[in-house]
Amino acid sequence: MSDFWQRDRNQSTALELGGGRVMIVDDDAQVCVYVALVLKRLGFESSANTDPLAALDTLLENPEAYRILLTDQRMPELSGLDLINKLWASHPDFPVVLMSGYGWGIAPSALPGVGFLSKPFEIDDLEKAIRYALKGD
Repeated sequence: MSDFWQRDRNQSTALELGGGRVMIVDDDAQVCVYVALVLKRLGFESSANTDPLAALDTLLENPEAYRILLTDQRMPELSGLDLINKLWASHPDFPVVLMSGYGWGIAPSALPGVGFLSKPFEIDDLEKAIRYALKGD
């Protein structure tokens, strides 16, 4: 992992993919902080929210402010799948990465274009999931 933190920002994923702001949604604040730090090192800006309903409101009010949604699946107020479906009702092409430490509750093939990330995850896995959601590869 030390190589990751020493990488030149000019080699960052965000520069390669066009940058932007990531909305992080997870009811665990520590996960939000960790993911935000990794995203910063990758060159992305981020906003984190532990309340999926508030995050949904923010995304619906100003979807252009965000490039991608990175959300946990199991949360008390609203599941990640429900959050995605509500967002996609208005913005069907919005890029998404779905994280889970408990299983998905859906086959990944049912959500084409969505990056799936099993927790705990390696930094490279996060980078690959973001790349997949933004570019499809």
